[in-house]
Amino acid sequence: MKKMLRYLLLTVLAVCFTIPCLGAAEAATVALLPLVNHVEGDEIANQVYYKQAINAIKAQPGFVLVESDKLTLAVENSNYASTGIDQAVLEKIAKEGDVDVVFALELNKLATKPMNRTGERVIKLDMDGRAFAYNRLNGVFYNHNVRSDKQIDEALTARWDWAHEEFGRAVRQEISRALRAK
Repeated sequence: MKKMLRYLLLTVLAVCFTIPCLGAAEAATVALLPLVNHVEGDEIANQVYYKQAINAIKAQPGFVLVESDKLTLAVENSNYASTGIDQAVLEKIAKEGDVDVVFALELNKLATKPMNRTGERVIKLDMDGRAFAYNRLNGVFYNHNVRSDKQIDEALTARWDWAHEEFGRAVRQEISRALRAK
């Protein structure tokens, strides 16, 4: 009798553990468009953009980054880098590429300039751009300015590329905001 009760209990537990798996929802697909970089001679920004954006999308639960031939063709046909990014372009890419979320970033300015103050040297960041996203699931268009005018002591920036570090932080922040937009 004890064995029968154990088998019955194990069967009920197995059924209870598998029920949540049956109703699992699919992850939303995300398309990451190439960076529209208007900063002359700055190729590092493209690398920072891809690295930080991919990591930010992976960190968000319920979203998966996709890449397919259909999506690549839709991006090439849109010619968004020369015509400009707007809601209609992102809707078209999402529909033709069969993705749920499309994210794009335009970088217009990324530079640092020293500022002499009495007794200290400070570096000021000058970053300007725009982040765009379109969520096909709920029809939300996200459009946000990416700006920064932070200042930091020059001695603290001697060992790393502070401007691109701040740009990477801004990319992560915009991806997070765009994926949460409702």
